[in-house]
Amino acid sequence: MSNQQDKRRSFRVNESAYVKYDVISDQQFFDGIDQYRMQLGVDDGAQAKLIDLDARIIESMHRVFAENERAGKVLELLNDKINMLAEQMPGLRKSKSDLLKTSPQVCDVGADGLVFSASERLPVGTKLYLRFLLSSDNRYVETFCMVVRETKSPHNGANDGLAYGAAVEFHGMKPSQREILIQHMFSLESETLRMRRLQLDNADA
Repeated sequence: MSNQQDKRRSFRVNESAYVKYDVISDQQFFDGIDQYRMQLGVDDGAQAKLIDLDARIIESMHRVFAENERAGKVLELLNDKINMLAEQMPGLRKSKSDLLKTSPQVCDVGADGLVFSASERLPVGTKLYLRFLLSSDNRYVETFCMVVRETKSPHNGANDGLAYGAAVEFHGMKPSQREILIQHMFSLESETLRMRRLQLDNADA
């Protein structure tokens, strides 16, 4: 892996997100996420394909924007229209509504993992079925993951009632979905830098 790829994958941002997880067994982990969703009775092949297609569209959209902004905006409008239709799918709508019943928390989001707060201790090696919804753009992600480090609850005070912290590494996430997390993080950081520059310019004026 090149140094540039390393930087992209290790880059992290602080982000507000709705987070839910289930502790799963080693066997469930090795059977894979599709099998686990079937066990839950929430298997929806169309939903899974839509999540992956959405990730791939956004990945392509960023590339088109870099070459032709007008074409990129057309793709963005088409993607927004598709997303409106996808939101009506019962499975995806239920997944998001279940997450929105929880309180958002401040997480450290990366392309390879997440640091989040929990109400219980999650020892190293614990395997999870993780779902999270990014507050800033309503991006829904579901993946298997493994706890690689126990931490203090990140950003104490922002995650009330969640005394424990866990750093997890994603497993089985499709490359297209990982790429949109990377693009999301860089977009968020670029916007933060832009706002800082505006504040500095206004202070100097």
